[in-house]
Amino acid sequence: MSFKENLKTKVELDRLVTNLYATLREPPGQRHVDKGLMKTLLTKTDFALKKARDLELYVRPLEGETMEILVFDNELAIYHSTIDDVALRKSPDWKEMFSIRNVRRILDDKDVVACKGKESIRRIYGDALSGLDLSYTEKDMAALAADGRRALEQRSLEGVEEALELFSEILGLQAVNLTVLEEDLQALARPKANGGEPSLLEHLVLFAATRFWIALRRGTFSPDNEFDLAKIAACAKGEEPPDLEGSPVFQFLADLALKNREWKVAVSA
Repeated sequence: MSFKENLKTKVELDRLVTNLYATLREPPGQRHVDKGLMKTLLTKTDFALKKARDLELYVRPLEGETMEILVFDNELAIYHSTIDDVALRKSPDWKEMFSIRNVRRILDDKDVVACKGKESIRRIYGDALSGLDLSYTEKDMAALAADGRRALEQRSLEGVEEALELFSEILGLQAVNLTVLEEDLQALARPKANGGEPSLLEHLVLFAATRFWIALRRGTFSPDNEFDLAKIAACAKGEEPPDLEGSPVFQFLADLALKNREWKVAVSA
């Protein structure tokens, strides 16, 4: 897949995992997970579905005869064992209960359980990400900038929002709530690198979907500083010019991504 396709896949994975976490309940004895979302996540990995007794298992090789096995139930336990061993522990036949050794294995699985619940989701998310090449080149950034420019020219809201979302993923841009802005204005910025004040942000992007206006103010600002907010409000109202306006904003973001290669695409789970 291309870099853009891989990046879009990562965005989808992040959204999927966020939704999974939101639906997950983990009180003892009352665990619950959205199995539909979980199955979608598993399709992005190299786990294969296997049936054993009345169990639904997702399995992949680990080392020798040992497999990594997810038991697909609300507990989401991942075992490092064999299918036969997990089947006995999770769904024993009554005849197997006559063995003291088997009973001990059933009652205590700490020796083979690697993780459960949220930690299992995190592990599977990492496996899904491992198949994505998220490195990028100058050509990749030029293509993203061109996509943003084309979407702006064609007044494609979906296209502009996708370009902003992908650049946000690369650069660590975050939505910023600025009370001085009108409701139709979307504001994005990234935390100032290399320390500084906790609330210090840089490179503010403003986008008004109702009029397809996009602008950028270079440099740092604080959403808690009244002087900075006044300057931003004046820019948004057209009383002061932004540093960049229109399609050059996307080229700036592309150049920034190439200049700051150390800002790697973030893993968020």
